[in-house]
Amino acid sequence: MAFGKNKKRRQLDAASRNNAVKGAVRSHGPTVAKALGLTVVTAALVWGGIELRAWARVSPRFALESVSFTGLERASRAELLKLSGLTAGQNLWSLDPAALARAMGQHPWVRTVEVTRRFPRGVSVEVAEHAPAALAVLGDLYVLDEEGEPFKRVTPGDGLDLPLVTGLERDAYVADADAVRARFREALDVTRAYARLSPGRSERLSEVRLENSGLALVTATGQEVRLGVGDTEVKLQRLARVRRELSTRGLAAEIIRLDNRARPGWVAVRLSSGSDSERSGGSTQ
Repeated sequence: MAFGKNKKRRQLDAASRNNAVKGAVRSHGPTVAKALGLTVVTAALVWGGIELRAWARVSPRFALESVSFTGLERASRAELLKLSGLTAGQNLWSLDPAALARAMGQHPWVRTVEVTRRFPRGVSVEVAEHAPAALAVLGDLYVLDEEGEPFKRVTPGDGLDLPLVTGLERDAYVADADAVRARFREALDVTRAYARLSPGRSERLSEVRLENSGLALVTATGQEVRLGVGDTEVKLQRLARVRRELSTRGLAAEIIRLDNRARPGWVAVRLSSGSDSERSGGSTQ
């Protein structure tokens, strides 16, 4: 006996329920019958889907055979595969593309990564890397991307020949990273403008110094250019004219100052020791 009911009583209860269902069908016509049929079909589909997924997760038909990469320059295929843990034979249905992307994103050169399963047996990985724009001294030497982000330490294998940005301390970056990144972007804007307005490698830019009084540039030959604050494009155009004038006279400058706030159009030049005069001054428009 279960819960006080004997076998005969349970049979009567079951018959009563069946009669109730039949009565509902007779009373409401095909609507109830259709609903009952849909319920049965839905249950069958759900069960079938569960069984199909369970089969797919172990089927050799979906075993990983190939992983394709696009966008790789600095990061290597082997490094990203090691970070992700992807290996041949893994079941595609068991892979989590978002988790794989996060794992590969730990590579210092990787800015963004998107992982897509390509059924039945492949995975594609689309990578966007940081673009190195300059080197920055923040205690250690770091690589800056185009947005002023120091995204990795410089290592011997990087092989980068880029302008150096100096004048900021690591403590300043820790205290206010946004403010330091803004100064880095200022320096990068200057490097781009300098490359555009000073073509050639005769006075290739070596260093951008961020000072309280503004910006100072140092070329590969050691020439120092004091830009000060503001009007960078105008000052660089003026710099190009001053250099042309010095060149026609057979002179070389050690320091060129374009940071006179009282007289913005004035340029002061200290000639190198090999020139006839140590100092020269004047204005240019």
